[in-house]
Amino acid sequence: MQNKYNVTYVFFGFLFLLIGYLVWMMARQMIGPIIFGLVLAGVFNPLKNKIISKWKVTNYTSSILTTLIITLLVLIPLIFLALALSKEAVSLYQRIVSALAHHEVDNFLFGQGAVADLIRSFSQMSGMDIDMDQVKTAVLNALKGASGTVISSINSIMGNIITFIFDLAIMMIVVFGIFIEGKHLKNYIFDLSPLPSDQEQKILEKFNQMNYVTLVCNGVGGVIQGVLAGIALWFTGFESIVLWTVVMVFLAFVPLVGISIVTIPASLYLVLTGDTGAGVGLFIFTSLVGLIVENWFKPKFIGDRIKINSTFVLLTIIGGMGVFGMGGIFYGPIIGILFLTVVEIYHDQYNFVVE
Repeated sequence: MQNKYNVTYVFFGFLFLLIGYLVWMMARQMIGPIIFGLVLAGVFNPLKNKIISKWKVTNYTSSILTTLIITLLVLIPLIFLALALSKEAVSLYQRIVSALAHHEVDNFLFGQGAVADLIRSFSQMSGMDIDMDQVKTAVLNALKGASGTVISSINSIMGNIITFIFDLAIMMIVVFGIFIEGKHLKNYIFDLSPLPSDQEQKILEKFNQMNYVTLVCNGVGGVIQGVLAGIALWFTGFESIVLWTVVMVFLAFVPLVGISIVTIPASLYLVLTGDTGAGVGLFIFTSLVGLIVENWFKPKFIGDRIKINSTFVLLTIIGGMGVFGMGGIFYGPIIGILFLTVVEIYHDQYNFVVE
């Protein structure tokens, strides 16, 4: 009898691995839309519940309405934004090159300016032979590669419009499915898990809280910073405002550095090209916007939902982008907080010492 049970366990183990592998092979092309659909469903689930309680409608009707709201607020603007970006990204590299070719900027970076002197001092201290012409060529090649990546990414999205629409459709199907069958799916997964229900619920709550913080709180804060900084860039005479605004919205998700990656070089460029007032004004305005959003708006918005170290978030974003691309801005912190939650549960419940 024992041998029979052992054979059964081996058979079901093999069968489980085989089916799991086949499921992964079928789902791996859709894993991005599926994950992002789960994230959106977790973020907008409170809205769906509020519609049910306020308008006294069924769960099915509320799920349809919430899915339509997500489509109107998130997906349709993304399509129009991608179209606008594809136009501006084409001339991005040439505009950056022309800015670097400006005499004062070129001298500051590669001639007799502060940055060039700093590079030469490092060359003397380290004993390395650094050719400034080679440095300039390397910078231009890096910019060309970065702008080429932006252009190819946007063009791949718009060029393969069928795949783009398919991914959006999968995402919304996942969102709608979670709205309709979320409770049953939750109970099913909880039954499969060997963890106690309270610990499973804690992991789910942390997942939803981090979704809210990442998408809603950081998203709104990023839009505020990006749009205001974009308006400031437009007032000071910069071009490709839509592109730079979108870049700054995404950069605002990254703690510690944020939009300063764009605004500080832009301010310095204005100062070097003789527009000192505009450069100083741009720097002060964007710095105040960043400080107010990061130190007042976001803490008020987030409240007591979740507390996490900024350096840890930065590392999870960098690691997430290395694995998932731009989606890592969202996936990285979520994976990070789930890891911390599991470690916390282990320390609280299972970290015993064997004497």
